[in-house]
Amino acid sequence: MAAAVVTRDYSLTGAESAHAVEQQLAEAEWYASPVPREAMRELLERRDDLALRDTALWFGLLFVFGALGYRWWGSWWAILPFAAYGVIYGSSSDSRWHESLHGTAFKTDWLNNVLYEIASFMVQRESTVWRWSHMRHHSDTIIVGLDPEIAVPRPPKLGRLVLSFLGYQATVAYFRKVWLHCAGQIMPDEKTFIPESAWNTVYLKARIYLAIYAGVVALSLWHHSLLPLMYIGLPNFYGYWLMPIYGYTQHAGLAEDVLDHRLNCRTVYMNRVNRYLYWNMNYHVEHHMFPLVPYHNLPRLHELVKADMPPAYDGLGAAWREIIPALRRQATDPDYYVQRELPKAARRRTAAHEARTVVSDGTATADGWLDVAAADSLAVEDVLRFDVGERTLAVYRAGDGEYHATDGLCTHGGTHLATGVVMGHQIECPKHNGRFDVRDGSPQRAPVCVAVRTHPVRVAEGRLQVRLNGGA
Repeated sequence: MAAAVVTRDYSLTGAESAHAVEQQLAEAEWYASPVPREAMRELLERRDDLALRDTALWFGLLFVFGALGYRWWGSWWAILPFAAYGVIYGSSSDSRWHESLHGTAFKTDWLNNVLYEIASFMVQRESTVWRWSHMRHHSDTIIVGLDPEIAVPRPPKLGRLVLSFLGYQATVAYFRKVWLHCAGQIMPDEKTFIPESAWNTVYLKARIYLAIYAGVVALSLWHHSLLPLMYIGLPNFYGYWLMPIYGYTQHAGLAEDVLDHRLNCRTVYMNRVNRYLYWNMNYHVEHHMFPLVPYHNLPRLHELVKADMPPAYDGLGAAWREIIPALRRQATDPDYYVQRELPKAARRRTAAHEARTVVSDGTATADGWLDVAAADSLAVEDVLRFDVGERTLAVYRAGDGEYHATDGLCTHGGTHLATGVVMGHQIECPKHNGRFDVRDGSPQRAPVCVAVRTHPVRVAEGRLQVRLNGGA
């Protein structure tokens, strides 16, 4: 008699969640390949021009194919433009949603927010819910009981996976949650990653989404035509197929409960068309290691770290030739996973890009000032780590050349802010892209909600000095 297949509890409220915490897998330190600090500073540069160009082309293609579909509606020729429109709307909106969520697509953040709200609606993901969900996904990538975005739980249900290419399951799940949120309900799993302060925003946006879809359906009924739904609603069925072709290559069949993205993510080489549609998310190992790097710099990042990576897959076909047999085997043997072979060199665990660190012996001036470094050693929009005994600080030079200091650890994820990126007067945490104003420590971007403590800074005789505020 065949042994029963054991199914793990992938919910965020079950025994697996508590077990992951006990195993110190929650909010853990992940391996990151070493990257020279100056090279990383260049890679972190945000630009509006490239994202504006790529986004304008994306909306332009939607308009052109949508116009052709309207022009040829009623004839068989309409199939061709709507086939293209559906893929751009129903599949490639996923990558636009993703990059704008991270706040890395544009340098100007309101542009990220606008694109994020539009793409969230198009890809049928509630923007507030998924902003918090995806932050958890990056903290606890494929950690069972903690990651809410594990696309292929073990053992996989192969029939459901095949049907998932039609978009039906995703749409049903989306509207089920939207309906619950419209009624003022938050699901138990969602309560583990969405703060209560955001619940009212979830309810409001759900009602807006439902109102838009109701309006489109009403318009179709009024005109006795499916045409309005061909633009909003139905693309998530007829244009959805490409999203799982890309998306399942990210993690399907790979290891669970590991703290090395080289073992649970794939980098897949793609041609230019696919890379444009996917906004370079095929460099998925690199993205998870360094989520602050904009999409347009991921190919450059790949060249810097590929010697420390398992070999990239030579195209979508190569990735799927591994995924399909892996999932078929996991259907009867859920303990099986694809084991990626790591390079023998450079296996040490490092910070995302090692922070420049100054360690003080604690000697202070009579009025309490501690020497940090030469003032001119800190470039504009730069940061260093400053350790004093058991305390750790981040010392910044803002975009206007002024110096500031805060406690070193992010109040949300506990990551050291000195490995983040300074933009004007803000420091962006490298773990979840949350931001603080370095002048007063105030939160500036979710998911951070609690201010970070600041410390006085001065320049005396060309030396940068900090005086510690109270507290441990």
